[in-house]
Amino acid sequence: MAQFMIMMHENDGAWDGTPIDEQKRLFKLYLDWAKELQSRDMMRGGDALARGGRMLRVVNGDVVDGPFTETKEVLTGYFQIEAPDMETAAQVARGCPGLLHGETVIVRQITDHSELK
Repeated sequence: MAQFMIMMHENDGAWDGTPIDEQKRLFKLYLDWAKELQSRDMMRGGDALARGGRMLRVVNGDVVDGPFTETKEVLTGYFQIEAPDMETAAQVARGCPGLLHGETVIVRQITDHSELK
């Protein structure tokens, strides 16, 4: 079976504007969803990501640091799942609690490059 990343992107700092009681309720939904994926033997990993971070890129042959990730849209977390195909993975991602509070959810297949080793 193939492996997929379900990545959550927060838009416009929506989480910070969410009352703490609602954050706790949503966090429980994430935990419950992860348990469901585990019970279906699909969960392979995942976690929330800390605020901030660094973005490195090459400009004119030099590695530069920036722009920083404190932008309007930031990667906030991911789940790694196993599924038979993209359609199944996308269907699973429709249950991601991030969709309930304004996050964008992206599903990407993890490429196997074992043939290059």
